[in-house]
Amino acid sequence: MINTFQGNFSATAIGSLPHTDVKIASGLMFRSLPEIPCWPQLPRCSTNEDMLIQYIEGLPCVKIYANEKTAVIDVSRDPSHALENFYEAYLKNDPDLFQISPEYAAGFYTMIELLDTLPPKSLRAVKGQVVGPITLAGSLKLSSGITALYSEEFFDVIIKLLSMKALWQLRKLSRYGTHVIIFADEPYLTSFGSAFMNISREKAIGALNEVYESVQKHGGLTGTHCCGNTDWAMLMESKVNIVSFDAYEFMDKYLMYWREIKTFLHRGGYLAWGIIPTSSKINTVSLHDLIKRLEEGIRFLIDKGLSGEFIKERSLITPSCGAGTLNIEEAERVMALTYELSMAMKR
Repeated sequence: MINTFQGNFSATAIGSLPHTDVKIASGLMFRSLPEIPCWPQLPRCSTNEDMLIQYIEGLPCVKIYANEKTAVIDVSRDPSHALENFYEAYLKNDPDLFQISPEYAAGFYTMIELLDTLPPKSLRAVKGQVVGPITLAGSLKLSSGITALYSEEFFDVIIKLLSMKALWQLRKLSRYGTHVIIFADEPYLTSFGSAFMNISREKAIGALNEVYESVQKHGGLTGTHCCGNTDWAMLMESKVNIVSFDAYEFMDKYLMYWREIKTFLHRGGYLAWGIIPTSSKINTVSLHDLIKRLEEGIRFLIDKGLSGEFIKERSLITPSCGAGTLNIEEAERVMALTYELSMAMKR
């Protein structure tokens, strides 16, 4: 089924919105993204929906400090029993044991309700998301002081936990008879190769691939969004299906990898052009500006030997990042321009 998917400049989103009403937020997603809706993450609704807390249900030894919007892996006592229980559950290969509960993802459950009301075959795909393993492990500290990224046992646990949460979403979304896309969002990859992230290329790719494979072997598509600049060649060498990048601020830096982009697209990959800014620039940018900027990027790839029709088949339109840090008016403008740009590019 993966091989039959075509992007055709369809619109989807990264996930977060500033709304506190889940039905309004979900309705906005479905209106703005009629072909590939995703569920809204609502960090202003609850600390549980903060990106780094939303997916840690089931993580052994974790303690959440809601007032500070932080979490810590407490290893002050021997964690071996908790780790043993986790791996016993994981080896049952039952994603329901790792579900995301409504208290942590109200938008996911509202999305299911809305999908149940849609006519069959009205969608190109549906999209879910988890935080990426590198970002979560790089942001969670053990009580001993190191981050989970540098703990062999807890980094492995985080990879497997997120793999099961991705698979759980895939299973829930697969009953609608369309493609399912699951993103593993990796803002922490902007630190790859720096003193702030001292892990090898092989280890990073291996961690990502384990999450991707949990989805792909069951027929789903995978994506990763990074909202800054990173080693894009590393990401495109992984097994990811969709690379999502900030095409508004970093298009020139991403297109420097045009050779790797060509290889990635020809082996079946897709580009998610994050061309609608999710900053204060959304208040002044116009649809005409966005079309011009996007067409410049496409023209660059055409000049490097790709056909315009092939690029269209392999392209999605998205905001440059989540819109959760904006105010509601700005976020709704982001989503409106995402829809309008997708329709314009299809024409």
